[in-house]
Amino acid sequence: MGLEERRQRERDARREMILRAARELLHEKGLNGASMNQIAKRAELGVATLYSYFKNKEDLFVTLQAEGFALLQQKLNKAIKGVSDPAAKLQIVAETYLTFSLKNRNYYYIINYFGASPEILFQPELKVEVDEMAAQPLRLPWKIIAEGVEAGIFKETNPRYAGIMFSSMLQGLTQYKKLETTVFAGESFVDIFSFAINQFIDSLR
Repeated sequence: MGLEERRQRERDARREMILRAARELLHEKGLNGASMNQIAKRAELGVATLYSYFKNKEDLFVTLQAEGFALLQQKLNKAIKGVSDPAAKLQIVAETYLTFSLKNRNYYYIINYFGASPEILFQPELKVEVDEMAAQPLRLPWKIIAEGVEAGIFKETNPRYAGIMFSSMLQGLTQYKKLETTVFAGESFVDIFSFAINQFIDSLR
């Protein structure tokens, strides 16, 4: 391995240490607790080192969001590959989203933390970038529903609006997972989730 290659690998490793620390702190303490100083301390790096990779905290968190949305989109595309029935696709999208929320909790938290915040946490140019990333998973249900309408499998509807409803339902349902030991005690959250998804798909027919 040459000197330049080794330096690049070391730089990539430090970058991943920073991102990992930021993921953990944002999940544990929220935005205010995930300062650049705290992130540097968790990553066991100097604060100056963080600023050599990311110009500010916003820049760092936009990078985390991009990673999360890219991973989610990759999993969704892989899950529906080779599936032709639109109803089955929607079912798979829902199941994949739920699995993502459980197995990729830090990314799921980051995606929803900024999406659900009533405050605008980014500068205008970054807000546009974040919103565009958030729209990518939304477009998949729009496309699937449009395919179903065109094929005559789903009744005439506005695919865009229906897709927004579907995506909003997924987000809301997965948030209720935390109530399974209290409000939903004695009930299967998976059964509740499946019931809601099936009801929505049936409404399209």
